[in-house]
Amino acid sequence: MRSAFLKVAGYLVPLVQSMPTFWTGLMTLPFAGYLIVIFANLPVNLPRALSDLLLSMPFLIPEKVLVIAGLLILVFSAVYLRIKKKAGLVTSGPYGLVRHPQYLGMILCTLGLTSLSVWILNNTFGIGFLSQSQTIAVWFVELFAYVLLAYVEERHLLRAYGESFESYKSHVPFLMPFLKTSRLDLDVFASILVPAVLLFGLVGFH
Repeated sequence: MRSAFLKVAGYLVPLVQSMPTFWTGLMTLPFAGYLIVIFANLPVNLPRALSDLLLSMPFLIPEKVLVIAGLLILVFSAVYLRIKKKAGLVTSGPYGLVRHPQYLGMILCTLGLTSLSVWILNNTFGIGFLSQSQTIAVWFVELFAYVLLAYVEERHLLRAYGESFESYKSHVPFLMPFLKTSRLDLDVFASILVPAVLLFGLVGFH
């Protein structure tokens, strides 16, 4: 079953990548879906004073840093790839840090937003349609989606670039900076475990 899935994915990925608008939409769908659900869930009667407090007070700093850093990584990686990809496999810049920096940016940004959303749900009079655990679950759906997309995308990159991609893959981490193993399944596991531990650490610190 697994080999059949990978075989089909290996043919589908280059097909959708030949249609930039469709592929870009596919990559941003989990991110867009997450933002829609989370912002729709924010308390509608969130006091203006509280929103000002969130922006100005020196607390929840890790969450704010994650949101800003994630967006910067996402935008810079997308622009860098657009400039460099005509020369072939992109292995420099943010792609020298991890193999999927755009996905990393979206994961970090939404991790920060999720922790902020949980704080808002627990510290305001407004009640969203999602509970704290459901809010976290929405983020996990997005996390799994991007790890899966990165995994499938690598099947295409291997077919397209062969030994060049194998060499690149042996030196650059999958999705988590500075965390490189010799096995893709361990890289995938770490790419889920590390953000999950970070999120629960932030939520538990509130």
